[in-house]
Amino acid sequence: MRRAAALARLGAGRFDLLIIGGGIVGAGIARDAAMRGLSVALIEQGDFAGGTSSKTSKLIHGGLRYLEHGRLRLVRESLCERAVLRGIAPSMVRPVSILLPSFHGDRRSPGTIRLGLWLYGLLAAGRQLRAPQLVSARRALTLEPGLRVEGLRAAGLYADCQMDDARLCLSNILQAASFGAACANYVRLTEFLRAGQRLCGAAAEDVLTGRTIEIQAATVVNATGPWSDRVRRVSEASAPERLSPTKGIHVILPKLLQEALFVQSRMDRRMIFLLPYGDYTLVGTTESRVDGPLEGLQATADEVDYLLSEVNRVLPGSHVSEADVISTFAGARPLLAFSGGAAGASREHRIDIDRWGLISILGGKYTTYRRMAAQVVDVVAAGRPGKGARPGDRGWRAGERCLTDQVSLIETVHPITLSHWQELTRNLDPDLLARLLIRYGTASVAVLRWLAHDPSLAAQVCPHHEYSYAELLHVLDAEFACTVTDVLARRTRIAWSSCQGLDALSRFSELLERHAGWTRPVIEQQLEQYHQFLAGGLAFRPGLTPFRDSAIR
Repeated sequence: MRRAAALARLGAGRFDLLIIGGGIVGAGIARDAAMRGLSVALIEQGDFAGGTSSKTSKLIHGGLRYLEHGRLRLVRESLCERAVLRGIAPSMVRPVSILLPSFHGDRRSPGTIRLGLWLYGLLAAGRQLRAPQLVSARRALTLEPGLRVEGLRAAGLYADCQMDDARLCLSNILQAASFGAACANYVRLTEFLRAGQRLCGAAAEDVLTGRTIEIQAATVVNATGPWSDRVRRVSEASAPERLSPTKGIHVILPKLLQEALFVQSRMDRRMIFLLPYGDYTLVGTTESRVDGPLEGLQATADEVDYLLSEVNRVLPGSHVSEADVISTFAGARPLLAFSGGAAGASREHRIDIDRWGLISILGGKYTTYRRMAAQVVDVVAAGRPGKGARPGDRGWRAGERCLTDQVSLIETVHPITLSHWQELTRNLDPDLLARLLIRYGTASVAVLRWLAHDPSLAAQVCPHHEYSYAELLHVLDAEFACTVTDVLARRTRIAWSSCQGLDALSRFSELLERHAGWTRPVIEQQLEQYHQFLAGGLAFRPGLTPFRDSAIR
């Protein structure tokens, strides 16, 4: 198991860099630093992408709405990064057309939308996915027949990208590991180690076993997103707050539309996405201040009702209610400290270095993670003993230049002979093979070996999704998955289907016992935790009895 190998390395030797946090920014830093030749360790207290990085709107986008706040540099940077990610991860970052309707009473007139789309295309600087345009109400209704007719004046039509946020984060982790990084999930920071006036590593706890690990490192980076202030205070108790995290929720509904929609709420005028999400619809997001703990955020009944009412207004034929909600998820955004409304808060980022040398990357957005990571690694590399040169300076070595925009994120590190490939793929369903190659790249060879060992593992987990049982075993063996929830909610999207993976639990449990060596007590405990995870997505329903209500069966 890859995690066990990483744990063994964490306590042995000294690293150039220790990263706290295995969300998308921490994963991006690990990939970049390892590719530049630094020895890298990364720890994450939960699962990779288990926090904010799996609770996004699943978009890689420029941020059209940021234009009206005058953040042209952020939009241009985001559009450039969108093009980069589309190039290095085309199977995970895919174009999606979006309609931006204008109704009578909306703050944005058709003329305003036309101007905004023109500027959006201009800032893309030749990296457009399609030419943005203003279309008539008649054309908009042709593209999305369910759209509200009353008051519809026109609609903007443009493109951004959808992505699988947890999978994209994991791909960065896997590639960092392939370049030598020691990455381990379920390892919690307990304290920092110090030598004189500098941090020299950290003490951490293996959450799954309780074992303590000491990790020696020349530099420590805090990439914990909304938890960054908490980690900063582990280094320096008096560290001032730099963040104002906000809570955002999303709702998963049955399939309601053909085109993605970006609409203005009539209640508070904030913008809401209605997005195709496989065979379902993803709606979000809300935005409110977080006053309590960041862990375990859940959607409230008022937040769900807010989104459902907007869906019913924009798609009047949908008639959705709480009973139609398949699931919800909620997360905290690591926004830089702000005053006023959360909707106008900055998505910019900054790098903070405290007096002990802890480097913290604060704020930002998912789309710009790669650039944020590059800036952090530039700081780390410039501060290494004997490596005082910065990028562009004389003495800066080519191997210390960021190359993450040029190297594919699709795995290509599984050499295989042609004869062996032919043997593994003989008599295999071509559709299954195509899905595996798109999803795993050359790592699909490992899945094929599971199938060669037991052809019955080619069976679909259930009719609600295309994953095979061989894939569930593969992610346990090769993708750092440690729990049933890791497998069904983040390595795959089975938890977000209409059956929520409950149809597969019996067979999956048998495979865990037979192939993964899990004991029955461990399996029962894991299933209970998975049920609790599912119940959290429906906690807004008063009187719901977890695991027994027909809504989650």
